[in-house]
Amino acid sequence: MTPAPSLRACWLGHWRAPWPMTRGRRWGDRAWALAALGQAWVLGGRDRRWPVAEWIGQRPYPPRLAAAPEAFEARPPEAWVALLRHGSAQADPSRRGARETELEGASWEALLAGEGAPWMALGTVILDLPTRLAWVPLLGAVAPDGGLRLPPFLEDLVPQDLRTLPPGWWEILLSGMDPEGRLLPVGDPPAGLPWGALRPFLEPFLPAHGDPTVPPEIPQAWLHPLADGRVVVHPGLRAWARGWGAGPRGLGTMVPAPGLALGQEPEAGVADLLSGRLPRTAPPGWEAALRADLEERVERPACPASAGHPVWDRIRVRWGGELPEAVPTYPPWASGPAPCADPFHWMAEGLRAHHANDLLAALWAFRLAHAHFHRLDAADWEERAASNAAQVAITWADMAAYRFYRALAKDRTEHHRRNEEAFVAALYGEVPKAEAIWRRLAREIPKFQASWINLADLALSANDLDTLREVAPRIQHEEFRALVDAVLAGSDVEPPGLSTQFQVRWRLREALRPGAPTGGFWDAWEACVEQWLRLEGGLLMLEARPEERTGGRLVALQAIAVRAESAHHLARLEQLWPRPPSLQEAEPRTVLQAWMEGRPGPVWFLHGGSGWPSTIGRGPKPPLGLITRLRAEGAVAPLEAEGWVWRGLPLAWEGETVGACLLGESPDRPPDPAGDPGLLAPWLARLNPTLPVSPPDASADLLHDGSEPMAALVRDLARVAPSPLPVLILGPTGSGKEVAAREIHRLSGRRGPWVPVNCSALAESLLESELFGHVKGAFTGADRERRGAIEQAEGGTLFLDEIADVSPRVQSLLLRVLQEREVRRVGGEKATAVDVRFVAATHKSVEALAASGAFRQDLLFRLKGTVLRMPALAERRHEFAYLLPRLVGQAAKGLGRPAPSLSAGLADALARLPWPGNVRELRHALDRALLRCGEGPLKPSHFPELETPDLAPRRWAEATHAFQRDLLLETLRRHGFNAAAAADALGLARPAIYLTAKRLGIDLTAERLRAT
Repeated sequence: MTPAPSLRACWLGHWRAPWPMTRGRRWGDRAWALAALGQAWVLGGRDRRWPVAEWIGQRPYPPRLAAAPEAFEARPPEAWVALLRHGSAQADPSRRGARETELEGASWEALLAGEGAPWMALGTVILDLPTRLAWVPLLGAVAPDGGLRLPPFLEDLVPQDLRTLPPGWWEILLSGMDPEGRLLPVGDPPAGLPWGALRPFLEPFLPAHGDPTVPPEIPQAWLHPLADGRVVVHPGLRAWARGWGAGPRGLGTMVPAPGLALGQEPEAGVADLLSGRLPRTAPPGWEAALRADLEERVERPACPASAGHPVWDRIRVRWGGELPEAVPTYPPWASGPAPCADPFHWMAEGLRAHHANDLLAALWAFRLAHAHFHRLDAADWEERAASNAAQVAITWADMAAYRFYRALAKDRTEHHRRNEEAFVAALYGEVPKAEAIWRRLAREIPKFQASWINLADLALSANDLDTLREVAPRIQHEEFRALVDAVLAGSDVEPPGLSTQFQVRWRLREALRPGAPTGGFWDAWEACVEQWLRLEGGLLMLEARPEERTGGRLVALQAIAVRAESAHHLARLEQLWPRPPSLQEAEPRTVLQAWMEGRPGPVWFLHGGSGWPSTIGRGPKPPLGLITRLRAEGAVAPLEAEGWVWRGLPLAWEGETVGACLLGESPDRPPDPAGDPGLLAPWLARLNPTLPVSPPDASADLLHDGSEPMAALVRDLARVAPSPLPVLILGPTGSGKEVAAREIHRLSGRRGPWVPVNCSALAESLLESELFGHVKGAFTGADRERRGAIEQAEGGTLFLDEIADVSPRVQSLLLRVLQEREVRRVGGEKATAVDVRFVAATHKSVEALAASGAFRQDLLFRLKGTVLRMPALAERRHEFAYLLPRLVGQAAKGLGRPAPSLSAGLADALARLPWPGNVRELRHALDRALLRCGEGPLKPSHFPELETPDLAPRRWAEATHAFQRDLLLETLRRHGFNAAAAADALGLARPAIYLTAKRLGIDLTAERLRAT
């Protein structure tokens, strides 16, 4: 796409922003996203020409481009969207943020598809009117013709006839201001002007209607006439009178008032209505209609006459009134999401779109109405908008939006709630449950029509004529009754006057007959707006008539099923796609042989692991020594011998060379590119023996292959272990500090026990009791004496994990124990001598804590008898070939399953990842991979980390949470969601399965449906 026209703006580097943008936390904040999207919109986003460029974010100035863009795309770059949405270009741009509203989430989805209008509409939701006025000079841009370019949520703040001024004028108005918003003079003032007399005229941005004519002292060259007879004075001249620029003070006087559309305070009567009160200043003759609406009566009075007011006439649409004519600051009807802040406009637009069967437009309108009612703190109206949005969302099959707005909507009556419960159950395939609810409702409330209509609909789908005859007399809906009567009569003629949703039902029955034409069904299906009917009807047709399946129809149904979050519809759709013949079941030699048969010349493969001792081939054998040379060198340059041109090529798979190939080609023919055997590397790899998993050395858990940096650590560890000196172990989380401490105890020769204490897991009072013990009655609940961990470690080793988290009081007590070698229990008076070896560990910089006073210097000196530093796993990448087989052996033993072999190249692939959680994170990754691994070798495909690596380091709590969630779901799936069997496999009690699922946010019912 071609570049945008040349614009000038502060965010394009032409001048400095006159007002800083202090709001927001930069990238990842919705205000910053709005500012960046507004700039991109002006550059071409309104025409789906999104700039591809580098962006800068340095507070207090707004986000801006590093340079003017030269490339544009129909959709914004996903990395840029991820930066705006989550604060990181590496994040998944489609992932919902934790604090996003449903409206914001839908706006992000639209943006990813290239549509930015919803975000422009969000401008009036996110920003109040004063803030938007302050943003005009921040986001305004000037075209070469002097015209002002603004994002839509700022456009109505500047009158239409003011948006085009002579070249250079808008640049001064946007940039030449002081912090107060007054224009700054440049150069020498014009001579001979009466500044005192002109100042009242030059100070306002634009003279008001009815002001006196322009003083004759101002030359015509300094004036620009407007269509309404007023004139604009050159801002350079007005600067000498310190006139107002394009800031809040200058533009604020020109904003039309009063009006909700721009985000101004509502008038008194409208404010009463928003508060749920009968307005004191309502239009004449409106009291009865307003009272009935506020009380939500079923019986409503006649619609009152038009008030001639944009807000009141939009309220009137709720009672059947016609749509009012378009007025300034209000978007045209049926124009989609727009920056209008009047929620009653969006309620009227939602009703219009719903009556026109434009469900998506109705959903957007009710979303915006709900957001603006929430902004105005109109709780009752907010619930009404949410109820309307929920009704439209479920018809549109947007179940995420339905759940969101249903939770916010006003409580329904009991029979409506049960009817909705049955409807959702039927949508998700729980037909018996839905039928039971509707039958119960029909018995209890015979006049409730929804029960009879839904029972009839179920009977139509199942061709249950007995049920149809039972419920037909109860149906009062004319079209539905006509349809049911025609079905019961066995008629072949479609009842006249059916709307599209009933045409779909009738024509589906007809089209399912063998040999019947299907065109009429698809015509009605395309026009139908009931998405659940389209989904179920389309699926039934494609399941019964395979010849009707096309890619377009399958994809259209797939989109509805995904939006509806319907697992059973997605599973049925999956069965309709043709399945290619699986090559995974083929024997590798058969695949290789078939490929060789298609070659015009000889082919020989070398395989079998180190040295490639085995061969498989076809045709004349290669010259003597060529295979030996290929084994030694890995490749052979083309050479001619014995009537063939031979080439030796290495074959790589999953990061490792798995063999080689010798190709013989005729010297009289051009080389055959189709004969490149690189795609056969996976099949050749399957002929190679896989690496067995080696069990770890039983004598030690501190795994290493004898290389640095671990070799030096192990030497130091063996040297200090026999001594009585305290040891301080430093290193990042998950690097094996506790394993090293256990090794010190094992090699120390001390006969006493190993006693570990996690100092960060206990409160100060509990930690003191845990370490020092207590006497009976020392505190509430101390009903007996208790030995502390220090006494329990007598003759052995006490391991203090996360020592840097210990409080100052406990630090003092520990220092005394280290100095005096005696311990006094909490509440006791007697000191007991102890013989304990102290080993402490932390992942924090304890020296920095000591320097800042957060950790006692004297205690640090006592603990630093010897210091060991554990290396991060990133420093041990060269050891992965040694570590991986042993860690897999440990993980498999812990899961109670045989250890699989390892595919070639797995160690190298895993070594390339950052592993911020170090050995502990690697162990969890191996646990997850083993759950995915079947009977074959462990492969890179079993590690999601290798498919979509997360470049941003995760916190330990996040990684642990993800591992626990994956482990629980994998175990439940393997046992068919039998909670008792899964609990046995995990070594848990059955109730713990449900408690853990709740803690991890797992909906067991939804997961069970998704799995089945």
